[in-house]
Amino acid sequence: MRTQQLLMAAVLAGSFAVGCTKESAAPEKLSSDNLAATDVTIKANVPITSTILVKAGEVYDGKGNTIIASGMGDGSQAENQKPIFRLENGATLKNVKIGAPGCDGVHVYGNATLENVEWLDVGEDAMTLKSKGTVTLNNCIAKLAYDKILQINADGTIILNNFRATTFGKVLRTNGSGQYTVTVTINGGTFSGGTNIVRTESKNLKVRYRNITTSNVTKLWEVPNASQVSTY
Repeated sequence: MRTQQLLMAAVLAGSFAVGCTKESAAPEKLSSDNLAATDVTIKANVPITSTILVKAGEVYDGKGNTIIASGMGDGSQAENQKPIFRLENGATLKNVKIGAPGCDGVHVYGNATLENVEWLDVGEDAMTLKSKGTVTLNNCIAKLAYDKILQINADGTIILNNFRATTFGKVLRTNGSGQYTVTVTINGGTFSGGTNIVRTESKNLKVRYRNITTSNVTKLWEVPNASQVSTY
């Protein structure tokens, strides 16, 4: 009888030990799954104190996060503010929000692609083309631009696909009286609460557009000759 009792106690103890091992494994697996999900879905504010450089041919994927600059400018129309991003030739910027202060936005040197970029409160400018190139903006949004959204300081091609702008002075402006050779193509988009979609003194700028919706825009095209603007 004593032997049977000891055997029974041993069996019960073994069963309990196995049960504990299985239970301890479950939380470990759950923790791993949760970590993977967090990596994919987390959205956060990312503080910076200097310009983010995206080198030639590289891709910066913000994963939906919002960049918040400090000590780089106040987001007003004051000159010499620093850009949030500097894109070198062939760089791509995507899936990112730029919060206030917008400082001097994004500087582009050559060709670049901006995709799903949202300026929550445009500073001095949202984007400036600094040297000759083709810049494509896909599904980008710009809000609260006191003056310009896109500043053009060089020859180039600007392609806007489904661009949205609300409360702005000019969506696109060439620098002063410079006679830059620029082709602007607008394929879809909404523009509300502004003065001009394009303003330029350059006789070498051409605008092609289709499928746009506008509301409360004073004058869509402020250009030297009406023939510079056409639909396609």
